[in-house]
Amino acid sequence: MRTILAITRKEFEQYFASPIAYVVVALFLLLSGIFFFIYLQFYLQNAAMSAQMGGENSELSQSIMRPFLSNVSFFFLIIFPMLTMKLFAEEKKMGTYELLMTSPITTTQLVLGKYFGAVALMAVILLLLAVYPSILVIFGSPDIGPILTGFLGLFLLGAAFLSIGVFCSSVTENQIVAAVLGFVFFIIFWIINFVTRSEEWYGKLAQYVSIYQRFEDFTKGVLNLNDAFFYLSFIFFGLFATGIVLQSQRWKS
Repeated sequence: MRTILAITRKEFEQYFASPIAYVVVALFLLLSGIFFFIYLQFYLQNAAMSAQMGGENSELSQSIMRPFLSNVSFFFLIIFPMLTMKLFAEEKKMGTYELLMTSPITTTQLVLGKYFGAVALMAVILLLLAVYPSILVIFGSPDIGPILTGFLGLFLLGAAFLSIGVFCSSVTENQIVAAVLGFVFFIIFWIINFVTRSEEWYGKLAQYVSIYQRFEDFTKGVLNLNDAFFYLSFIFFGLFATGIVLQSQRWKS
């Protein structure tokens, strides 16, 4: 466990030793802040119109946070390949990958350590992102339940995406190629989400395997253990595939 934590700490610190973490965090907060402001403006305009007509205002968490979190999940497609592209690809390019493969560190420790380093940075981003719902709590009275489950869903969705990103970084020595591969995988998941709207048999199949469809339940305040298990299984297979790739490369080294 100490070895995994040491690798995790090293990877986390390396993010902030380069411009990657600062650029990713700043870009993420900028994009999310723009959309939060847009949805807040829409809500205030609708609330003003409802007040004039004697109607009731819609619930804050469903009117603002639900579409906001859905947009944040889309930003994962853009941002997360940048987080994972260097994890193994950079080691190969810098010539330190062979040292890792011949070191006493096990493949499992290496994969988990690097993966948890990326997850730690994602957790920092989500903590900073919590500023936006905090504004609603301070100045309004939103339903906290859907906000909490929505952030839990974001964490699980992001962790699943990062497991795929780690795999993509393990199969190439070029960081750009790793980022593009990750982006392609994420786009495929996004397309599957649109297929779920079909009433044909493939639409029902897409609903079962869609990683985004399950996230929507979290934004509604629904905490389904099956959805959580799906994400954990997704993460396991992503990391397991990475371990197979690294193990095969270790045998060759």
